[in-house]
Amino acid sequence: MTLPTRALVRRPPQSYRSYCAEHGVRIDLPLAQAQHAAYVHALRIAGLTVSYIPSVELFADGVFIEDTGVVWKGRMLVSRMIARREGEQAAVREMLQATHEIVALPDGARLDGGDVLHTDSSTYVGLSSRTNHDGIEALREFLAPHRRPVVAVPVEHCLHLKTAATWLGNGTMLAATELVDVAAFAVERILPTPPGEAHAANTLRIGDSLLCRSSFPATADLLAEFAAEHDVTLTRLDLTEFEKGDGSLTCLSIIY
Repeated sequence: MTLPTRALVRRPPQSYRSYCAEHGVRIDLPLAQAQHAAYVHALRIAGLTVSYIPSVELFADGVFIEDTGVVWKGRMLVSRMIARREGEQAAVREMLQATHEIVALPDGARLDGGDVLHTDSSTYVGLSSRTNHDGIEALREFLAPHRRPVVAVPVEHCLHLKTAATWLGNGTMLAATELVDVAAFAVERILPTPPGEAHAANTLRIGDSLLCRSSFPATADLLAEFAAEHDVTLTRLDLTEFEKGDGSLTCLSIIY
């Protein structure tokens, strides 16, 4: 799989704090902004060129930019998301349309980028509350020119597939066995998250860098062993203010 060179990100808007407050969750917005800046810095240290998509107050969840589409080898498959998030895709599409072929989902198809998990040779996609069968078929057609197998994975115990599993590289998948049936993954090795840390399964591998979250120390220690074994640099990031909004590492960027 070709190494990525670029990332798109979106800062958290003021409405992220107010929307979460309406649902009983307190967000420290200055801390969220600082955490986002540290995340962007880590992407740059990993070798990526980072571009910002302007934040829009209408889209409280806009910081979770990954869900807006799937970008693969000069093309973008634009997502169709839940009603309150529809429209987030427009600015991303506008940013990429000069350099990428833009592909729309067919009517009735739903797909969130957070359900799409690439390994070196295959793509797994969550059949979830945010992605339906038609969305999966559209993704399969989108990736067909690249001869990538697309495997559907039922997601019933969390929001997105990448909440429950992410690709570490070196033949290894990090997965929360409480949240997803790992039998679907045809990989050399499954590295289970430690007990009590099911939501630590979302990590981000970029070349020789691996990002993880400091709020799950047992998993971070496990990943430190993996990193040492494979000569990978591990960076632990504090993302508490995004975890409160059901967010994680991969959802804060589109990597391509």
